[in-house]
Amino acid sequence: MRITKVQCTMVSVPLNRPASFATRTVKKRDYTIVEISTDEGIVGVSTIWWHHTAMIIGNHLKDLIIGEDPFLIQNLWRKMYLELYRERKGAAICAISGVDIALWDIIGKAMKIPLYKLLGGFKSKVHCYASGGYYREGKGLKELAEEMISYVNQGFKAVKMKVGALSIEKDVERVKAVRDAIGPDIDLAIDANNAYTVKEAIKAGKLYGKHNVLWFEEPVWPDDIKGSAKVANFLDMPIASGELEYTKYGFKDIIENRAADILQPDVTFCGGITEFLKIAKMAEAWNIPIAPHAAHDIHVHLVAALPNALTVEYFLKDADIMKEMELYKRTIEPKNGYLEVPNEPGLGIELDEKAIKRYHAR
Repeated sequence: MRITKVQCTMVSVPLNRPASFATRTVKKRDYTIVEISTDEGIVGVSTIWWHHTAMIIGNHLKDLIIGEDPFLIQNLWRKMYLELYRERKGAAICAISGVDIALWDIIGKAMKIPLYKLLGGFKSKVHCYASGGYYREGKGLKELAEEMISYVNQGFKAVKMKVGALSIEKDVERVKAVRDAIGPDIDLAIDANNAYTVKEAIKAGKLYGKHNVLWFEEPVWPDDIKGSAKVANFLDMPIASGELEYTKYGFKDIIENRAADILQPDVTFCGGITEFLKIAKMAEAWNIPIAPHAAHDIHVHLVAALPNALTVEYFLKDADIMKEMELYKRTIEPKNGYLEVPNEPGLGIELDEKAIKRYHAR
């Protein structure tokens, strides 16, 4: 089998309602859809962030892999990385991720086996949590509590909300309101999106911890590894981080500095499936669990294949924040807080060409 074509399509999907978290407000989502064709008629697909990844793939990676055997996945990853090693973080690694994910989709389809079984298969369904609790105009404590209760009523046993955009005191009120609403038996994670200084994170974390928090996500700036380590050392609750980190080398720094208790690699950021697996195995050797960020249609396979993977982050359609779900003909629906892993070959993702045409960005 040989790769014959690499096609990238840029789409921009507007949100029905702007959503805010501590560091910015989101009004739309920009994606690059990667489709890699082979001489046997198999096409692998992936969806990654940002439009400029399409230019990187087109200008730097496409010619490297056309004519190559997609099964030589480690060789192709290394070729791509060496081509872009001067840009070892950011959009360059995201571009590699998009190609790598699509290549794994090809391999699964060629072998006629779902990805999670191809990777070893640890379980056939995975725990997931409802991710929401964004800041919105006119959304007070009552509306926030009602939102989180709605997730519990849909069967979720765990939810996540945002903190960090308001004063610590006001955000503590929000956390308390949610905890009171969902009760003591539902897990509650909080996500600061890098809002705090180290001192602020410690102060806030001590107050949040009174409300039985599952984990405190990204309390400080992602590059402040030493600062995150200080927060993790001072607080009893687990610190989760890593969604903005790239490759095994970045995660090695987090692990060696004990800067997080839970790692959150994003397969569309960190270097694709090939690199994600190395990060997860490195974490396993240090007895560190992983809980990947977003991209549930891909992460469901990876969490199902790995013994140290805890859960999948799930954005419901009515949460209106992860709009890439509209680009697929179907997406996995949770049942009682779990996702059944698709049994179609590869990733089991089928693109909705009408939606892609509607959101096509030039």
